[in-house]
Amino acid sequence: MTMPSALRRAAIACTLALPLFAAPAHAQPPAPGGPQPLRPPTPGKPDEPPIIMNYLSLFVIIATVVGANLIPSKRGHQD
Repeated sequence: MTMPSALRRAAIACTLALPLFAAPAHAQPPAPGGPQPLRPPTPGKPDEPPIIMNYLSLFVIIATVVGANLIPSKRGHQD
């Protein structure tokens, strides 16, 4: 015996919708004395950046780029 297609569709829709109604409600506030919701940590004072090392690194990078550009190319007089 086969079910009519409308009844079959209704049965499939009810089967698929059942977990939505059976799930616990997570949007409700916690019970008194129960577990409290997690809170993000409070940010502290950020560390001071190493200014001297930043300037030294910048100087080394610039000196490397300028030094590489000062190396003469090995081209002959017929280029």
